[in-house]
This record gives sequence, C-alpha cells and structure tokens, in this order.
Amino acid sequence: MHSFESAVEESGMTGARAGMVRPDISGCITASLRCQASCEASMARLLSEGHPADSDIVRLLRQCAELCELNARALQKDSRLARRTASICFELGSQVARTAWLDSNASSAGLARDALFLARACRLMLFAT
Repeated sequence: MHSFESAVEESGMTGARAGMVRPDISGCITASLRCQASCEASMARLLSEGHPADSDIVRLLRQCAELCELNARALQKDSRLARRTASICFELGSQVARTAWLDSNASSAGLARDALFLARACRLMLFAT
C-alpha cells in the first residue's frame, strides 16, 4: 500500500496541489510576482515619460510582466508546463536585468535587482530534482 507522500512523488507532482510547496517553487513564485510588479511599474514610468507603447523596451517589460504572471500561475497550479515557463522566465529575466542595469535611470536599479532575482530563482527550479 502506497502512502499519500509516495503517490505524490510517483506522480511527479511538485507539491503545489498537495499543500507542500518546495522551497525552490515557492521562491520562483515569489520572484515571479515581484518581477511582474517591477516590470509593470517600470512600464508605467516609461509610458508617463512619453515612451511609445510599441517601443522595444516597453514591449520587453510587457512580455516579462505577462510571462511572470503566467509562470506564477503555472507553478501554483502544478502545471506540467511549469518548467518550460520557468525556463523562459530565466532567459527573459536575464535579458531584463541586463537592460535595466545598463539604463542610466536610477529607478531601473530595482527592476534589475528583481529581474536578476527572478532569473536566479527560476534557474534553481530548473535544476532541482
């Protein structure tokens, strides 16, 4: 007879549904939500400064915010696609962090920090067993 814990382990569930979220998943969810908020705030700032909505930087921030939200939801729902969304978040978070770091605006430092935090959290999740 199998225990509930072994059934969860055998099914490949990460624990999100079972109420036992692994630290790497919890960290990735937190980082995703934090980065989403930073991207949305930075996007609003750029738009208020007169940047066009279809500019490369605004589009990058919009994509990052939307993907961060999708990633958090996929992880919370224990989706089979969660590792894929985390992988893309790792790539996009790294790109946003680099872009924000190179920006001369002081308010971009927070975005760079949050995007780097996202990339690190997602990377940890990708290589967890």
